[in-house]
Amino acid sequence: MNFKNSLKSLAGRLVRLLGIVAVLYVSMVFYLALTERRNAYPRAIAHKEAREFIAGKAEPLTCSLEDGTTLEGWKLGASDTPTLLYYPDADEDAAQFLAEANTIEGITLVTFNYRGSGNNKGTPSAETFSADARGIAECAAQANGSRPEFFSGRGTGAILAANNADKGGKIILIDPVWSIADALTFKYRKLYPKLIIRAKESMDYDKMAKTIDQVRIMLDRMQFESRSQKVLGNLPGATVQKRGGASFRDAFQEIVNGL
Repeated sequence: MNFKNSLKSLAGRLVRLLGIVAVLYVSMVFYLALTERRNAYPRAIAHKEAREFIAGKAEPLTCSLEDGTTLEGWKLGASDTPTLLYYPDADEDAAQFLAEANTIEGITLVTFNYRGSGNNKGTPSAETFSADARGIAECAAQANGSRPEFFSGRGTGAILAANNADKGGKIILIDPVWSIADALTFKYRKLYPKLIIRAKESMDYDKMAKTIDQVRIMLDRMQFESRSQKVLGNLPGATVQKRGGASFRDAFQEIVNGL
């Protein structure tokens, strides 16, 4: 009798524990759903060290969007060279890319921070993500006198680089993700099921497939290699290069030279 009572007590405790875990899980999923905009389109904090490093080297730029929002950016390189437009990852200050790349021979680097990032005002969202990227491409064309010949982006910025590249444009994707949803599921794993994610932005598969010979994928940071596997699977014809032990600048320069 005592044994049966002990089993019933243990079972009751187990049921209560499972109930608590279930409530916590549902609460976490609900919280992530409520805060999806902030998680999908985070604001990048101004990177003090990177900005100090590029001061005096990079020329400050501004980009005025259709709604009047002004974005900060920079240009680094000779004005008579082809332009490479770089789209930073969602939580990356664009100045960090310029500090890492320093100078790339034969091209001019142009990059802007998104609305709400760095010193920019505004709130990033699904409504502004792609629209602002198109405006940035137009500003990049004015920055150096011609449309960019190279389009590059890191993480979710790779989505924007792929989708805004001109016909014949050369594309360099750094630790890319195929979609915003993939970025969120990589970050939160099973805590945030992909089925309920509302952010729909992703790479244009048809466009990428048509220009696959102009696409280079750079695997830069080991912790993001698994995140990029969907891109590698969807674009089997793209040339892939790992950074390995080389500096970021040298690895990036090699890719540019090969395009």
